[in-house]
Amino acid sequence: MFRMQGPMTQRTKTVLALALTQAACLAAGLWIQHQFLAAVATSTPLVGEESEAGAAGPAGKTTAPGDSRLAIHLLAFLWIMGLQGGAAWLVLSRMQVEQERLTNASQEQSLLRAREVVRTRDAVIFGLAKLAESRDPDTGHHLERIALYSTRLAMAMRRHPKFRSVITQSFIHSIGISSALHDIGKVGVEDSILLKPGRLTPDEREKIQEHTRYGGDCIRLIQKRVDDPTFLEMALEIAMHHHEKWDGTGYPHGLHGENIPLAARVVAIADVYDALSVRRVYKPAYPHEECVDRIRRDAGSHFDPDIVEVFLSIHTKFRDIARRLGAGAEVEENALDGAANGIERSYAEMKMTEEQQQLLEATVRESSAAKSERQLSAVRPAAAADAARFRPASQQAGNTSDA
Repeated sequence: MFRMQGPMTQRTKTVLALALTQAACLAAGLWIQHQFLAAVATSTPLVGEESEAGAAGPAGKTTAPGDSRLAIHLLAFLWIMGLQGGAAWLVLSRMQVEQERLTNASQEQSLLRAREVVRTRDAVIFGLAKLAESRDPDTGHHLERIALYSTRLAMAMRRHPKFRSVITQSFIHSIGISSALHDIGKVGVEDSILLKPGRLTPDEREKIQEHTRYGGDCIRLIQKRVDDPTFLEMALEIAMHHHEKWDGTGYPHGLHGENIPLAARVVAIADVYDALSVRRVYKPAYPHEECVDRIRRDAGSHFDPDIVEVFLSIHTKFRDIARRLGAGAEVEENALDGAANGIERSYAEMKMTEEQQQLLEATVRESSAAKSERQLSAVRPAAAADAARFRPASQQAGNTSDA
């Protein structure tokens, strides 16, 4: 004997209800047909009566029993078909609505799971990057600045005819997260080299340049252990190639021109601007105008000239981000810890749209503008005096590019 395994599904219940409804409609139709036939049988004249009626001549007309039964069968068929069709339409409509509801619920659950996976992924990426950054405590919110610089620059590049078809919303979000891993390979560099307060020797320079290979190897190992390694592809390109130069004199592979991945070309400008504008153990923080001038001079040699053109059109945005997140003014770092933490959380929660970033900037501006301006006024004279005690800026360029 057939036995059902487990509880009936909603689909099985609906089909069973449809079958029972059809059977009920059929039974009702047959019963009505039987009643009609019985009524016709009782109203049909007997044989003798039919003879007398026939003898009465053509003046009297009678209906043939066969014609009445045919009409009754036809009416019964139409009635049963109508009932069953209406019942089937109602039940199937309900089944379709229920199926659409279940499909929508399943899609919503899948979307929520996908978002949770992305948020977890972004949090892990940022956590790994912060672990690497912790070895150099002098940088202060370096990852947040690089992410914002890269994101802002990528947004502006969407208006450039050369990049309009390449820079998508997905690219902008990905570069904001992936740029955090650009220096992950520095975990393999000795502290004595990474934190050296002076110019590097040729041997030390070769060792610190290996951080791009270390970072690339680290990300490749992660790619081999995840189901979808494509989300780390941009992070790999950035970690490996953000020190390549447009003229082919960079490292580790000496790529030149557009052979350098686009994301790495964007992060290269963001990273150099941050290295110049922030105080390090071997150099002071340079003024914004000097940072911009150096990047302008290196267009076509170090940097993609088209991206530099975009950078020059929005360089004041870089200055605003640098001021708010502590670049160039150490006293601002503590004042804006809350804002920086908010930005870090926004990357973990995929809040990387232009409107959201504008809202973030407006909030930070309203909460810290007055206090930051007073602090900047107090810091500028001291910073200028410190800068005067260091050697000329031109002698620092080589060390800065490797930072």
